[in-house]
Amino acid sequence: MLDRRTTTLGELIDSDGGDIKTGPFGTKLKAAEYTPTGVPVISVGEVGYGRLRLHAKTPRVDASVTNRMPEYLLRHGDIVFGRKGAVDRVARVHIEQDGWFLGSDGIRVRLPSSCDSAFIAYQLLVPSHRDWMIQHAAGSTMPSLNEGIIRRIPIVLPSLDEQRAIAHVLGSLDDKIEQNRRTASKLEGLARAVFKAWFVDFEPVKAKAAGATAFPGMSSEAFAALPVRLANSDSGPVPEGWENCWHRVSELERARTLLIGDGYRAKRSELAETGAPFIRAGNVNGSIITDRAELLGQPAIERAGVKRSQVWDTVFTSKGTVGRIGLVTPITGDVVYAPQVCFWRALNHEIITPFFLYLWMKSELFKGQWMSVKGQTDMADFVSLSDQRAMTMLVPPPRVQRGFDNVVRPMVQLIAALAAESARLATLREYLLPGLLSGRFDVRHGERSGG
Repeated sequence: MLDRRTTTLGELIDSDGGDIKTGPFGTKLKAAEYTPTGVPVISVGEVGYGRLRLHAKTPRVDASVTNRMPEYLLRHGDIVFGRKGAVDRVARVHIEQDGWFLGSDGIRVRLPSSCDSAFIAYQLLVPSHRDWMIQHAAGSTMPSLNEGIIRRIPIVLPSLDEQRAIAHVLGSLDDKIEQNRRTASKLEGLARAVFKAWFVDFEPVKAKAAGATAFPGMSSEAFAALPVRLANSDSGPVPEGWENCWHRVSELERARTLLIGDGYRAKRSELAETGAPFIRAGNVNGSIITDRAELLGQPAIERAGVKRSQVWDTVFTSKGTVGRIGLVTPITGDVVYAPQVCFWRALNHEIITPFFLYLWMKSELFKGQWMSVKGQTDMADFVSLSDQRAMTMLVPPPRVQRGFDNVVRPMVQLIAALAAESARLATLREYLLPGLLSGRFDVRHGERSGG
């Protein structure tokens, strides 16, 4: 077994340097100072498992704030904790995030040069550490952290050379995961652009009206099904003959074309070591649902019934963090939805194709509708099932939808494959991490250590 030194973050900082900083409270940084552009403000909502992630609601501040409070600027290598809520999440600041601003719900740790911050950040991702954070967090209703708790976090320190070697191995896996995420994001952007061109801007119809005999990427069958001009409708210009293609979602449900519903309200006692992933709003973090999830035991799975997934269901986070859209793929496996998540299922693929439904829900057409009816209760945003059923949806002719699905299916399948590869790499990382930290795996020689 390789030599290891056990200490705490507080002892390490006291002996070798560095510091811990809690973000500015409301008396120092007021919401009125947030700006549409500028430096991102990092609080609990931006802290993921290992990386900082910006989202549409991430606030920003301008130079007047950062110049006034430079002590809250984040630097490459800093480690950031969420101060309340998801206390087991921790992220390291990457080079491209240098200069972002620490928000009021964040705590920043700046480590001394005697240790490798990437190695420490990986150590803070192991399940045993995450359990420690949950157990030691303050508060019963809303778990929270403070500098005292952060100082007590136990860590293990091998030599600096070994820390760097371990961080390099794990970083290579993370780099591939990040590359996959970026590729998937670009593919999704392409799929959404195709949807907008076909069903919002109606570019193929305009091209046909101008005398074109084909449209790039569109099958001859789908192009032949298009009219040659646009017409006015209650919902704005649409291809001639599509004036009656807008339908209320409740009508599509009554016709057994579409099914929507909310999730299963599981008890804490129904969570188990094995079973189906129990998908909450926080687990829908991209196009494909692969984020960490608790498991629901078999008896609860059977009680959940229709609230279980089917392949190519689209899910919509309808309470709390409203507006996240995810897709269930063959790789995702069987999942059960929590009440904060609604699922939309195309029942009759001869009328509504699943990829068209998914990209419609990703579009501004859908967003504009849920934004207009979004309410708030108990300080949480929500969009009710009745409001979702009152929405209207464009249902183009089946031949056009099939042509669209044929174009975007390879993109979505590749997105799913990239997500699956990333999940396998994350599993490998989590398998290797405890052995590397304990010295059971000796990364310097690529072999297993004795003991």
